[in-house]
Amino acid sequence: MVEVQSQIPQAFDEEIFEALGELDRLLYFHWDLVHDVLTLRNPKAGQLYDLPAARIEHASSHLWLDEILHPDDIRMLHRFIRMLYKPLRAKTAIHQRSLPAKLRIRRRDHAGYLWVHIHTVIYFDHGRPSSIFGSIRNIQAQKAWQLRMAQEAEHDKLTGLLNKDGASRSIADELREASPNDDHCALLLIDADGFKEINDTFGHLFGDAVLTDMGQAIEHNFRGTDIIGRIGGDEFIVLFRNSTNMDVLRNRCSSLISKLSRTYADGNNQLAFSISIGIALYPEHGTDYEELFKHADRALYEAKGNGKNQAVLYKPSLISSMPIITNERDEKSFEDFQQKAFKDNMLEYIFRLLYETNNPRATIEMTLSMFGKQFQFDRVAVDSYDQQDNQYTNICEWLGPRGITMQPDHYHQQENIGELMNSRNQMIISNYHPMAYGVLSVCHDTGKLPEEYREAQDFFHIGAFAYCLITRGFDTIGCFGFECAEPHEFTQEELSDLHTFSVLLGNILLPQESDDRTRQENEHLRDVLDHLQEMVYIVDKETMVPVYINQTIRQTLSDTFSGEPCYKRFHRRDTLCENCPIHQLTGSGYEYHELTMYNWGGVAAYTRACNLTWKVNNHALMLMIQKLT
Repeated sequence: MVEVQSQIPQAFDEEIFEALGELDRLLYFHWDLVHDVLTLRNPKAGQLYDLPAARIEHASSHLWLDEILHPDDIRMLHRFIRMLYKPLRAKTAIHQRSLPAKLRIRRRDHAGYLWVHIHTVIYFDHGRPSSIFGSIRNIQAQKAWQLRMAQEAEHDKLTGLLNKDGASRSIADELREASPNDDHCALLLIDADGFKEINDTFGHLFGDAVLTDMGQAIEHNFRGTDIIGRIGGDEFIVLFRNSTNMDVLRNRCSSLISKLSRTYADGNNQLAFSISIGIALYPEHGTDYEELFKHADRALYEAKGNGKNQAVLYKPSLISSMPIITNERDEKSFEDFQQKAFKDNMLEYIFRLLYETNNPRATIEMTLSMFGKQFQFDRVAVDSYDQQDNQYTNICEWLGPRGITMQPDHYHQQENIGELMNSRNQMIISNYHPMAYGVLSVCHDTGKLPEEYREAQDFFHIGAFAYCLITRGFDTIGCFGFECAEPHEFTQEELSDLHTFSVLLGNILLPQESDDRTRQENEHLRDVLDHLQEMVYIVDKETMVPVYINQTIRQTLSDTFSGEPCYKRFHRRDTLCENCPIHQLTGSGYEYHELTMYNWGGVAAYTRACNLTWKVNNHALMLMIQKLT
């Protein structure tokens, strides 16, 4: 009996492609745009989707009008079509273009939609699209995982509500879709009264429990369709949808205030707790998130100033006539006083702040906040510059309601964030040039810059920017800048303040912070050198006075830090040793020198020497000595 052997393919053929496509659940299609006919290949993979047949006549009508695609993906579809019919640079007889898309196709059982990734190759005939070949890949599991990660990233871990980014994004999206003629809603800012005292008195764990209880009370008080989030330590936000009946809104606020009005007691400690609410209405008090937030915050200010434990509806008169604030609102009054002091004399304010806090980092952070609030910028930031890798890295920033952070950890789910950040940085770097206020990069309207930066501008909400280089001596150590979400004509006052604070950063504030880091690094270095059996000491290259002596020397010599130069303290000489390595080393290079010295009692000693930065801008000489036998 002859055994029948199957034919084993030696190269890719149609059978192999079909087998691989079926395993990967790929569905191929050809769309004849001229006759509007869509032909499907590998129908087994297509059984997942609610697609009419292997050949679909009048495909455009079926796909769009029969809701085979998810209704929320219509905008994505429109974008795809705009790109499809975007004019080609050169109209040749036949040309092709590739366009990807991610959207949702209805399941065959109509039990929802499935996410798919579509790859297409489009062929053009005399500049007009005529035919599309493509593949459809099911990415439902991947998309579900991404959505779950995004869900976790946008929610507050303590209360389970939306966090600041998630709430602001959701509310802003909702308001963009709203119609001033047909829709009515209310933005509520809810702030705890007396939480700091409770947190300080009863501890942080108790404080977390209070905030959790407050979040639950707010969530239960409003509807599931409302947007609720925690945007600060003890501050919450609510977008109350469909607020056409003001009595309903008042009742909701009154009910919440009543639920959260209580006293916490522990032994002899009794502290009152309540909430204050500021309300702004859409569209009466604003039509976008930033405007409504500002007006709700002003109403909250009024509620606090009038005795707390109440809700206040925004009135335009709150801007023009500020109420007289009692000691119930001392914290806010002091904030306004600080802002005025900063505006009147910026330099005096910064130096006084540095003197009182003795903390350069805190001084920088508070000053950024003052700049942002005074000039109503959307982002104020300080970046450090690393000469070795030629990279700018954000070290401190202040964000307004429309500001977008540049902290890389914030975008761990964003696939192309590295490219966007590089494009954004290059946009700023390419505009640097000397001006009257130093080396500045200023753009009043980013819309006038090259198209290559458009995606980064849109992603980071940059409509205008002004940056100044921070220098120390001849070195660039960073930059300081302002950003606006919309085009902005920077004034001479703003550019002058930009340069002034950059000078302070380069000569006073950042060097102190670098000194602290260097001091910590030197502590680790001391620990390492103390455990070496070799004799190690470090001298100041200008005075030759030892600034460090390791434990091996300290154990054999008394009074090691006498303030005398090393040649006099160790060798009883009045001048430098004859073969001192300071003569062989350059001023601050990284070379390494080996030699034999005879100044330790005439015994030959193998010595290694190198330059070392012991403090910022302080060059020292390190010697490691091992006696020879």
